[in-house]
Amino acid sequence: MELFITLLAVLMFRMSWADLKNRVFLELKNYSYTFEDNRFQIEVVPRDDNSRVYELFEDEKGLYILVPVPVTQKDLLKIIYPRELLLSDRNNILIKITALWAVSSTIAIVLSLLFSLYALKPLREALNMIEEVTKDIIHDLNTPLMSLKVNLKILKSRYKDEEIERAELALRQIQSLRENLRPLESKAELKLEDVDLREIISSELESLKKIYPETRVREDLQEVTVKADRQAVLRVVSNLLENAFKHNLRGGWVRVELWKGGLRIENPSKPVENPNRLFDRYYKESQRGLGLGLAIVKKLCEELGWQVRAEYKGGLFIVEVTFR
Repeated sequence: MELFITLLAVLMFRMSWADLKNRVFLELKNYSYTFEDNRFQIEVVPRDDNSRVYELFEDEKGLYILVPVPVTQKDLLKIIYPRELLLSDRNNILIKITALWAVSSTIAIVLSLLFSLYALKPLREALNMIEEVTKDIIHDLNTPLMSLKVNLKILKSRYKDEEIERAELALRQIQSLRENLRPLESKAELKLEDVDLREIISSELESLKKIYPETRVREDLQEVTVKADRQAVLRVVSNLLENAFKHNLRGGWVRVELWKGGLRIENPSKPVENPNRLFDRYYKESQRGLGLGLAIVKKLCEELGWQVRAEYKGGLFIVEVTFR
């Protein structure tokens, strides 16, 4: 709408400028008969073969026409509309059109905002409803998850079975999913402590190796301790590693590198269509997942004072976290 209004303003200025020149031409022509107007100036110029009378011209002095002199054929009268008056008229046109453009733009902006608010109202209500439903789901999950956790501990104390261990891993995944469903808007309350990143990464890798036994893991983990919130770090590491395993190619691998400056995770992956949107909430390029993992990683990294970036290069999906 703004572009349309601006285009109309430009066209109106051009039309008004053309009308002004046409009006001045008629006034110059009338003046050549009456000489009754103190706005115009008169000069006598020699006639040549290219001289054309009663046509509008413009030079550094302003707009002018040439008219014949009755008593001689060698000279012409040059009747001039001074440039100062011409510029003043042009400025008046600009002021009027600018004022009209400003009023029209203001009205367009107000109408656009009102329409946007009206159009977005159902979306806001839908998002609020989703948030409320999500909170209810999180709340309702607490009781069965706690029951499963307690019963698995009892079973594990009585029996040493691989199936029980797998059930525990599945329970951990459900708990991680529950944590990812928590609203992203609320700022986490960070409790700073010394966190052993190598220990957290190794523990998560051991669990994921059992869930994805066909995926090879390449580790290069240095001893790194950071001052951070343990739960926040655990969620960052868990989401990044699960993302690497979950979206890996069949029979693929995951490379994890940890050094004092940061963490790097690589895995072969299908081409990523929109790398710039990977950290957007609910954005996903496959049917798997909720599109929350990387959004949560970005939010927690910002709260921890870390930087995170992702890229797709040479068939590899690469995520790198820089500790600051």
